Amino acid sequence: MSLRASPLLLLLGACLPPVTDNRDSGTSPDADPPGRVHVVVFTHVEDNTPGGDIPSGPSRMQYLQTRQRMLDTADAFRAHGLTWVFQPDWKLLLAAQAYEDASTRASTGGKNVLQYLVEDRGVVVDPHSHEKQGYNYTDVAYLLTQLGVGGSTVIGGHIWDPSLPEFAHWERFRTTQAGSTYPVATWRGDILMGHGTPNHVNDPTVSGVWRPLDPDHFYEDDPAANITAVGDYTHDLAGISTLLGLYDSGAVPSSCMLTATYHLTPAALANPAAMEADLLAPLDALVDGGRVVVTDFTSLVDTWEGDYGAAACIHRE
Repeated sequence: MSLRASPLLLLLGACLPPVTDNRDSGTSPDADPPGRVHVVVFTHVEDNTPGGDIPSGPSRMQYLQTRQRMLDTADAFRAHGLTWVFQPDWKLLLAAQAYEDASTRASTGGKNVLQYLVEDRGVVVDPHSHEKQGYNYTDVAYLLTQLGVGGSTVIGGHIWDPSLPEFAHWERFRTTQAGSTYPVATWRGDILMGHGTPNHVNDPTVSGVWRPLDPDHFYEDDPAANITAVGDYTHDLAGISTLLGLYDSGAVPSSCMLTATYHLTPAALANPAAMEADLLAPLDALVDGGRVVVTDFTSLVDTWEGDYGAAACIHRE
């Protein structure tokens, strides 16, 4: 195991100013108490969902099935008071435009399903894109806006290693990008998550928040940069326990914001009993115990900037 930080910063133990727990001091009741792992639970819906042509009967049937699973999952998270982040690619959004009519909206208060999830169930929606079949991130952000749930600046997944042929140059988002299918649309993402490799076979294990210097120096923090990265760590509950152990042992100071993500796959949405037992109940217990914050990527970065002074702190293994 190793701890690596930007050469512009001191070593991990001193890289951040102390963060005081002000819950009882009366000075800043909204400040984030230190020593809690910040976790984002997200779902990526890929560009093959729903299957088939839009519009078509089979496509509509699969869309309606996916739609109901989205609603059921949102209700389950709401029952636990936990945040769920939903990151769809372009095809589901085209399907929503085609199939959200009076009959489907009757179950969601007259709103399309995405508006209902955001406005009535507290779900956070970000763009996700593999940038295939003519659709890039800007196109997905545009479609979200057309459906009434735009505004996110989260770049929902990317290939982080520039040596791989699939690398798509995340640094281009330092400036505003035009759409491919909708060239009149413009968008600039500024929060990177999901630092992956193809088929996730060699994903980096990193926790924390920083501003990557450039693709070849991804884990060096550049305080002047205008894109922020959030570490995913191991994508499971065991990794959260490991991070809590680092706090408890003093290996990582409580003034360092440690982060983790959990990818709740679309297939997992079909098994609510397993989701409850394997994810929601354990997370709920960690939140109740004051050890974990379940949040979204935008709120996490806001907390990092507001309560941690936007000082980078990176834990790598």
